[in-house]
Amino acid sequence: MTSADLRTDAPAIVTRNRWRDTFDGTLPEGWEPTMSVSVIIPAFKSKTLEFTLASLAAQDYPEHLLEVVVLDDGGGEEPVEIGEYAHPNTRLIRVHEVNDGWGRSNATDIGIKATTGDIIYWVDSDMILFRDNVRQHAKWAHFIPEAATIGDKGFIEEWDYTPEEVYRKVLDGTIADDYDRSTLHEHWSEEIYRKTDDLNDSHGRNYSTHMGACASVTREVYDRTFGQDTRLHLGEDTEIAYQLWQAGAVFIPAHDALSWHMGRGTVQDHAAKVSWHNDVHFAQRMPIPRYRRRAESRVWEVPLVTVVTEVTAETAAWARPAVDRILNNTQTDLRVVLVGPWSELHEGRRRMLADPMNELYLVREWFRTDPRVEFATEAPETVFPSPFRVDMPITAGLSPESIHEMYRLIDQPWLGAIRFFTPGHDNDDAVTIWNSAVVARARRYVTDELALEDVVDRIAGFEWASSERAHLFDLREAEDLEAKVVREDPRVPRLEKDLWRMRKRAEAAEQQLREQGSLPRQAARSLNRATGGRAGRAARGTNRVLGGAPARLLRRLRRLVTR
Repeated sequence: MTSADLRTDAPAIVTRNRWRDTFDGTLPEGWEPTMSVSVIIPAFKSKTLEFTLASLAAQDYPEHLLEVVVLDDGGGEEPVEIGEYAHPNTRLIRVHEVNDGWGRSNATDIGIKATTGDIIYWVDSDMILFRDNVRQHAKWAHFIPEAATIGDKGFIEEWDYTPEEVYRKVLDGTIADDYDRSTLHEHWSEEIYRKTDDLNDSHGRNYSTHMGACASVTREVYDRTFGQDTRLHLGEDTEIAYQLWQAGAVFIPAHDALSWHMGRGTVQDHAAKVSWHNDVHFAQRMPIPRYRRRAESRVWEVPLVTVVTEVTAETAAWARPAVDRILNNTQTDLRVVLVGPWSELHEGRRRMLADPMNELYLVREWFRTDPRVEFATEAPETVFPSPFRVDMPITAGLSPESIHEMYRLIDQPWLGAIRFFTPGHDNDDAVTIWNSAVVARARRYVTDELALEDVVDRIAGFEWASSERAHLFDLREAEDLEAKVVREDPRVPRLEKDLWRMRKRAEAAEQQLREQGSLPRQAARSLNRATGGRAGRAARGTNRVLGGAPARLLRRLRRLVTR
């Protein structure tokens, strides 16, 4: 089946994050929802919960398809209660009666696990949802299985409501008339929507717009994640949004899902402090965006790239040099899953030198203390939530810049996968880098007729590239397997070549200066001209990388010409 066939016969799969090409929000005439919705409301000593519940009581979503779960996170102090105006399918869970955890993430986790709705909709306890809010969120999931929607909210700072008034106004639709949205605070996400054509052009990178105040996702996608990170007590909505992205979510601003946010947002008044606090936690868990990880040669909780390679007793001789070269790449934000028959190794008596498995014992010992190497007996189906996966044979050799080049080639255009022609290996065994978010979405659509590669190509492109693009070679042909493997700055070979050319020009300039008997200052100028003006610049630019060699060369030349 060709790519052209895929585009005409395949199911409606969202390409990249271009949701509008699949479903633009226009409903068929007479459409009615069929998917159930679980609304999750964490509440901490909330004074506005009664308004949120009243607005949910007036929703136009089918009653039998909607449930509301309130999580009282107050630890028994100032307990919240379900008031007179609430949806019939509303229940209350006291968090302190369930576990010893605390915080929004912990409460949300309890609520999600206590529900079964096809759509999970988390709502803050200071929101007033307009009458069709739930319907406007839920409609997207009916047409896009990976839908993760973000509703629109207006921030109101003064109100004079009672729960009954909220219920009546939501029911008759007049709640929208109480404030002029154009005069209210504009949330920072609106600017992102404008720049990305409502996230159509974002490829999911703007996952941070999927915030907990009023956001939904299909349970199908949520179940692919690790769930709420209950260790977090700020920024938990951004962290789960990152997980949803890596699980294949399609992020959609549901502009018709309107609401009032009662009070100012936390970021409005404490943006710098919130960012200062969250960035540390985000850096551990979210490799993208890259600016948060301001240190190299670190082991992070979630690596940017996970390399999966398999070793057997027959190929074990290449395992140590292969994995050493992976770990010594200039892209240090990585982890290696080394798949092998590790369960067959034992601590009993054996003839070590004659044991055909002995090299595997040595491989295990070689990497035993490196936290970046994981020993596995089977290849993982997914490396979630690591955003990129490299599958490679153990006999493929990597150069110091290979991982970074592969990452650069797939990330800049945001492709689904790139497979590299690998010297000494057939195409089925070639080195391949995968975009994890694309693969997660693609798996749902794999059939006997549509292979994973076909669906990945449909979503974001599947390309082939030469081995030179990733600096690959056949490790079995290498002559220096016993040589020490060191991490080499990829700039060094180029700068060394430049230095060699400079030396040749400098030698010629030195000879010319000796013949002319020039003064020192004239000599320096002549040397600079002879090297095309590069001597000074190169000495400054490469001195650190080459251990001071250019500077020493220039000093030697100056001594010679002043003798």
